[in-house]
Amino acid sequence: MTSTELTQSRAHLDENRRMIIGRSLAAAIAGAVPVPLLEEWLSATVQRTTIKKVADAHSVDLDEAAIRAIADGPSSPPEWTEIAGGGIAWRILGSAWKRVLIAVLAARRAQAASKAFSVATLFDHYCARLHVGLGLDAIDGAHVRALIDQAIGETKGGLTRTLFRRGLLAAAKATARAPLKMANTLTGGRLTKLLGDGEVEAVTDVERELDRQLAEEDSFLARASKAIEFQLAAESVPYLDRLIDNFEAAYRRQASAPRRPPTPGRRPPKET
Repeated sequence: MTSTELTQSRAHLDENRRMIIGRSLAAAIAGAVPVPLLEEWLSATVQRTTIKKVADAHSVDLDEAAIRAIADGPSSPPEWTEIAGGGIAWRILGSAWKRVLIAVLAARRAQAASKAFSVATLFDHYCARLHVGLGLDAIDGAHVRALIDQAIGETKGGLTRTLFRRGLLAAAKATARAPLKMANTLTGGRLTKLLGDGEVEAVTDVERELDRQLAEEDSFLARASKAIEFQLAAESVPYLDRLIDNFEAAYRRQASAPRRPPTPGRRPPKET
């Protein structure tokens, strides 16, 4: 396949790319909030809503269990009840942020952003090119995530150093100067009030503010997302091509294996 043909074969990923990049950065930043349980919940919430947005863009139906299976993978982020009932000491925020080493934080969060981007990009590719049927349930979602993890594990190299580290380094510096700035960005300035809300309202707040930040061209997330998107478009990224090829190969191997019986009450796949 020529470089032109390869570029055209990946063109379907352009539509959601900036959204995925921005949300991957946001999930990584959320994971750096120095509050036990809350940082995991914030990061998981961003990643779950990203998967939902990708599915919605392709009119792929996902139930809540499927969203969690694809976004969370084998990990189990804390439930809202664990956070609300945990008596988190908010006073640790100030002192904890003072101990953050900027370069270390940037490197670790860049790796997390790269992983989130890879997962969402492969799911985007799956929805656009491989999905058959109307929707996914929890079992289907777990199968898709297992294939995504398999492809990531089999693909040598990565995106961290060339794409995400610079953006997260800038984020870490900004956060070190203003400890709550980046965390508050994800919650509309309501970080310390989240525990008084129900989970649905808290998720809505995070989602609304994240969309607003990505829509404002002057925000950190929008600027960083745009810069990374341009870099992806301007440079050859062999890792991403290999990642997608490995995912497709794993999917086709599974597709040729015997299928499980359909879930009772589940809608039949559409005719092709």
